[in-house]
Amino acid sequence: MKLEVIPFLSLNGRGAEAITFYESYLGAEVLFKKTYKEMTEMDPRFTYKEGEENYITHSVLQIGSNKIMIAEEEMDPAHPWQLGNSFSLCIQSKDYPVIEAIYEKLTQHEKVQVLTPFEKNSFSPGYARVRDPFGIVIQLTVTRHNF
Repeated sequence: MKLEVIPFLSLNGRGAEAITFYESYLGAEVLFKKTYKEMTEMDPRFTYKEGEENYITHSVLQIGSNKIMIAEEEMDPAHPWQLGNSFSLCIQSKDYPVIEAIYEKLTQHEKVQVLTPFEKNSFSPGYARVRDPFGIVIQLTVTRHNF
């Protein structure tokens, strides 16, 4: 049995923009994407508010050998949508130039905030943290370990 655990980002109306960003800045490949409008073609009972036709009902992106999912909906309807700080995406490689190049590309975007500049630290020859335009923290790590 094959089992995957995939980070799922709920982006509250910014999913399509995030997908474009991840394609451009992280080399993501879109494996699957359905908008609200496309969803009504599958299920005529599906409804959405005016102006939300391009919202993402579900998507799967491949970044390197991993996947992430992006949609708009809040995950717990008992609580209002809120971006949390208890998670991040961690991109790692033993290949220093690969991680350095991703950091350089990300930091060229005007809305990417550097939280920790790319530099050597006690656990990595190259580590950085940035916040992308959607509030998602991305850790970039040159790892010494085989995972």
